[in-house]
Formats: sequence, C-alpha cells, structure tokens
Amino acid sequence: MGQGSASQSSGAVPNAAAVEEAKEKVNAMSVKELNIYLGKNMVDCSSCVEKADLVNMALKVAEKAPLAAGPVPPPKPPKGEFLCCFDFLLPKNAPDGTLALGHVSLAVPDGPLARAFYETGLGFNMSSHSSANEIRLNAGPSQLWLHVKEGQEADRWPGEIRVWVDNIQTTYDLMAVTDGSLGTKLVSEYSRGVNGGEFSIMIIDPFLKTFFQMTEAPTGRKESIQKIGGESSSWKSNVIAISDLSIKCRNRSETQLLAEFYKHFFGAAITIEQYSCMVHFSPGRELHQTLTFKEDPSIPPATNLGSFCFYLVSKQALHLAFVKCAAAGIVESPSTWEEAERSLEFVLKGMIDPSSGKILLPLRNIVRCAGHLDCLVFA
Repeated sequence: MGQGSASQSSGAVPNAAAVEEAKEKVNAMSVKELNIYLGKNMVDCSSCVEKADLVNMALKVAEKAPLAAGPVPPPKPPKGEFLCCFDFLLPKNAPDGTLALGHVSLAVPDGPLARAFYETGLGFNMSSHSSANEIRLNAGPSQLWLHVKEGQEADRWPGEIRVWVDNIQTTYDLMAVTDGSLGTKLVSEYSRGVNGGEFSIMIIDPFLKTFFQMTEAPTGRKESIQKIGGESSSWKSNVIAISDLSIKCRNRSETQLLAEFYKHFFGAAITIEQYSCMVHFSPGRELHQTLTFKEDPSIPPATNLGSFCFYLVSKQALHLAFVKCAAAGIVESPSTWEEAERSLEFVLKGMIDPSSGKILLPLRNIVRCAGHLDCLVFA
C-alpha cells in the first residue's frame, strides 16, 4: 500500500502547487510561446484575437496538464551564432560548378486542394508561368512545380523541404486558417528555429506525402535574396527561398556515396559528417542552399519520387557533366550533346555509386545551366 502511495506521489499527478507553477509559466510566455504551447497541446486558437485570449486558453490547459507547461520553446542561439556553420557560406575550397537548386517537381491528384495548401497555407506565390495542369510556386530563385494528374497517387519528396520565410508567425496563422477550412491537422511539429526566428514548423502536405520545414530566414536577408533572383511578383510573399532539400538514406555509407555522386559528376562541393552529408549550392553570398543526405533506416520504398532540378554555372560545366553521365549510362534524355546543348539541359535516370555504377536512388535529376529560360538566378 505504501509503495502504491509513493508511486502515485512521484508520478505526473496534478496538484495545487504544480498548477500554480504552470500558471506562472503561462503568464510569463510571449505570444509566440503561447501559440507553440497551445499547438503542442492540439488546441485550436484561431479564434483568439488578443494575447489575453491566448493566456486564458493556455491557463485552462495548464489546469488539466500542468506538467505540459514547461519551458517552451528552447532558447534561441545568441545573435550571430547559428546551428550549422554551412547555413550561409560555402566552404572556402568549394568548386563553382553547382549554382542553385532549381525546382522540385511533384505530381498531385487535386489541383484546387494543392493550391489551397501551398498558396493559402504555406504562403507560396504562384508563378505567372503556371497553367491549369502545372502549378509553379515561387521561392526566390527556386520553385516547386506541381503537375496536376487526377486519379494518380501523389508524388513524395524522400525527405524534407526546408523553406525560409520572412515571418514564421504569419505561416502559423495561415496554417491555422487552412487547417480550419480544410478540416485537417497538417501541422505535425514545432521546434526551435533553424536559421532564425523563435521556432520552426513541420508541416505535411494534404496528400500526406511530403514534409515541409518552415523556418525564418536570418534577419535582414529578404531584400538581399531578392536581388539574387526570382519573379518580381513574389517579392511581397512571406516565402523567401528553399534553403535545403533533405533525402533520407538507408545507411551511413549511402549518404556518403550520394554526396560523392554530385562531386564526381558535377564538381560539387560536399561535406561529409558522421550521420549526414551535404552538397553545396551557391546562387549568391546571402543564400547558401544544400542537398542533405541523412541516415534513416526506416525510410519507405523509393517509389513516386517526382524529380529534382539544379543548375550548373556554365554551358562548359554542363557539357563536361553530360559527357561523364553519358559514359556512365545514366542519361535518360536527350541522346546526344547537340540536343542537350540546344535545350541547355539533360535528364538523369537517378543517382548512382560513382565506383560501381549501382543505382542508389531512382530520383530523376534535371540538370541545367545558367542561361536556361527557366533559370531564375539573375546574371
């Protein structure tokens, strides 16, 4: 009996002292901290107009689960200190072959639903080059291309797409409205800001295929990034740029081989770490983009992956890459350099181990160079 009583007193059982402590923490929270706290407790606060409304709602939660009112979110890093030293600038010895992330192309089965999510929810601005069956969404010098194919299963990106926004609170508010109107819960996680801001948001698309990590860009970089490239119609958008595309891999060896693929065939700068590897792109000093391969044994089969486009700095770099890829037998189209030269692009079947030729990931790569009509990086 005594043991049972001791177990109960040491467990997470609400008591008057714990409730009062939780209330003190709630009253000390900022508006953003209150939003995160309520979001983590799955409370819809879209009807709240003032901070007092958020506080009252949070106090009700604290009374029922006071232990959940712990410190939220983790402290921001000091000004000028970042989570990753590669967030903005390329390594000093980086080759200049890889210019920029171009676009991620995904098939979607429902165009209106896709637009409601990407435009209204995530805050992307639609490109003037969009059509009924191809929705192009601007993210600075990069884009998302959504191919509307009714009745077909949606494609997925085999990892996460990190998007820089101007104001993460705006993203939070937009997603609250979108989830409310669609009757969904697409916001899956809140965590500390990656490159700036107080927090980041992990969101899954309405087809439950692709995850987006929305985080604030470093303070004051919006105008600088706009000078790098993009459509002028998107400059008032909350979305600033795609900063990273991550791809999950079965094991550590695969992460390294995939990074080596881009170094071998395209002269890309790469960084090899213990559990992940990065490929670097540099469209401008104020925007460092990465393609990151992360070890994750739980990844699903590599099917319906869509495609990924990136740009090389020159036609000479494109020619050299075409020769190497054609010799390795991984060029899907076109069949000759003359055709690739006319279009300034070629398409790969997937990524391979440079040494053995074994296919590592059947993700189609569209390789282009500066000067292509769709390149949004200003000369």
